[in-house]
Amino acid sequence: MSKKIVILILFALIASLFTSCNCSYVPESDSHNTESSFSITSNSDNEKPEEYYTAFRQGESSVSLYLVTPYGMYMNIRKYIYYSEKGNTEYIKLCNKPACNHSTEDCNAYTGAYQIGYYKDKIYYISRRDYYVNTLNCMNMDGTNHKEIKVLNNSCFSTFGYFHNGYFYYIIGTPGVQAIGVTNDDNNLYRVKVDDNSKPEVVLTDDIIFNIQRFIVVDDIIFLTVYKQDTTAECFLYSYSCKTGALTNIADNWSGNGFWGKHYGYCYLTNEGIYKYNVETGEVTLEKAIKFDNHGYCGARFYPDYIYLIHNRNDDYRALREQDLVLYIYNWDYEIIETVLLDFINKGKIGNFITDVGNYIIFASDMDNKPDYYIDKSEIGTDKFTFHKIEN
Repeated sequence: MSKKIVILILFALIASLFTSCNCSYVPESDSHNTESSFSITSNSDNEKPEEYYTAFRQGESSVSLYLVTPYGMYMNIRKYIYYSEKGNTEYIKLCNKPACNHSTEDCNAYTGAYQIGYYKDKIYYISRRDYYVNTLNCMNMDGTNHKEIKVLNNSCFSTFGYFHNGYFYYIIGTPGVQAIGVTNDDNNLYRVKVDDNSKPEVVLTDDIIFNIQRFIVVDDIIFLTVYKQDTTAECFLYSYSCKTGALTNIADNWSGNGFWGKHYGYCYLTNEGIYKYNVETGEVTLEKAIKFDNHGYCGARFYPDYIYLIHNRNDDYRALREQDLVLYIYNWDYEIIETVLLDFINKGKIGNFITDVGNYIIFASDMDNKPDYYIDKSEIGTDKFTFHKIEN
């Protein structure tokens, strides 16, 4: 992949950064709703551990924009929070204020946030005020009682990071911007507790932060993918031990859009295949060779049930909005279970996979708007397999 493709992707990322439950509600429209009201309650029958909801969701299409909680599903779209009872039901703006038109900063659904997280019955989010103050905030699960908790820093740069088990991990600035000449002299990775008055603490200080692509926290280890300073889009892979302070380059060719568990890491390298990293031995193995005659642009999302490979068959990086997307669903024996064209994407718009919410796979025909299609995972591998429209 050429260097100008990498630069295009980085510019898109900068633009994005700076720019089931018991529930009853009356949905609002996107324009006006004068008397809407709804209540949101936790599902008392849910037996999933708390970490299922509070840990960073590694397979999302965008970092920290989507939440699976005991109360339902939440998504941050253009700085407004949308709510869906089960993920495959209609997404509505999280506001029950009478006479609110849900299009101003006074709306309960508005956060001004780029990153959102869940912890102990609260939604947390990062926003900016006065143009240069990055703040940590919280709100109730029904969108009420917005509150600023603490100031993270004063900076002309936004923060990039995610919420994970009661902490917000972040860097200051946009990943990889040094590669296109944007100056930022802060080479720290920080974390801050979300539910108290403590100040942010430095986790790691190193110049690799300037070219970081992504980082994943797994217990006391942080895995970091770092852009190479050449014409490829693949990354160096590092591990950092929070116990010993050791920072180690553990692989020279890795993709940031991977998945990490306690024992193994997985990634897909474009037109090569799926690789596995053994945490104990340090061995990297090619698990499944995957090549396309017209390789286009590909990305893989790893989840407990399936691996989703999304293949854009358009080779021209200048025509990313003219998408030709195919979804391949693999099991963990690396066998293709389904192949399907994403033919519902609006022409001239960027649509794609959003997330896996357990029983359903969620998609958007336009990533600037709320999800509008889903796959029922019980239909995978059967003659009933199809895309369903998300309805009210």
